[in-house]
Amino acid sequence: MKTHKEVAALLQTAQREQRCAIGDGGKLYTALRRRTKIGEVVSPYPNLFAATSYWKSLNVEQQSMHLIRALAKVHPTWTFAGLSAACVYQYEHSYSLHNGTVDIVSPKGANCGGASGLNRIYMARCSQYRCQGILVTSPARTLIDCASLPFDKALAIYDSALRLQHVTKLDVETLIVQTDCNETNVKRLLRYANPLRENGGESWAYARIRQLGFAEPLFQTEFDNPANPEMPYRVDFCWKLHDGRIIVVEYDGIAKYRDTSNPNRANLMAKFEYERQRDTNLKTQGVTSIKHLFYEDVSDLKRLNALLTAIGIPKIR
Repeated sequence: MKTHKEVAALLQTAQREQRCAIGDGGKLYTALRRRTKIGEVVSPYPNLFAATSYWKSLNVEQQSMHLIRALAKVHPTWTFAGLSAACVYQYEHSYSLHNGTVDIVSPKGANCGGASGLNRIYMARCSQYRCQGILVTSPARTLIDCASLPFDKALAIYDSALRLQHVTKLDVETLIVQTDCNETNVKRLLRYANPLRENGGESWAYARIRQLGFAEPLFQTEFDNPANPEMPYRVDFCWKLHDGRIIVVEYDGIAKYRDTSNPNRANLMAKFEYERQRDTNLKTQGVTSIKHLFYEDVSDLKRLNALLTAIGIPKIR
């Protein structure tokens, strides 16, 4: 289709501002809709647009933020909530939680009217915060709303908020009594939330370990690094058992080993050599068993259970 200078300018401006383009309801909107029909442009939400190639280059969290920024521009009084607020605060979370919808506060009731991509969360009143120029629920309220998500996915959000020092457990506990929420879910997440876990992958792996009933590990336990004494080794999970055994589990994901394209990283063999040397040094310091877990291990509970049982991690139930 022939290049439309005004459409091109609109899309480019939106890309610079990392948001979706907004239709004007007139000729520009009509031109955008024509391009949507032939696949040149996508419309992930009514009256919001993006060039298809650009949209596909974004991950799902970035796509959500493009929607949120555009909607905040169109509706500056909207307060974003739940997972959308967690995105604005940049709390770590699983991409699998995204389904193309946006969460906002509604004083009238849950999901009463509006576009299909809009999830309205009822709140008679709420404290408004501003983050990245966008109105959002408070960190404490955001965590309470995210408690409706699966435990193993929500825990990363709680850990991240605590790690960033946006909120304390007491803040959330205080707000629980003022909020109509699933108190059981919130209290369970607060019980297990810990800012010592350094990323969402560790939080997810820990949640899965706890779901299986294994004993509580220590987090980020330090061991000497002979090659660089000022940078001690820190292991993800460590069990120091009453019989003297020390078991270490590391969550490595998979990208750590597959991504060899980054020029700032060592090559694949060097990564394996580093891990081998690190494991050797840990064993000289009394570590009896080391297990590296990958995404495929953690995602399959039966497989995870077998792997952790095999290296001798006890269960508490």
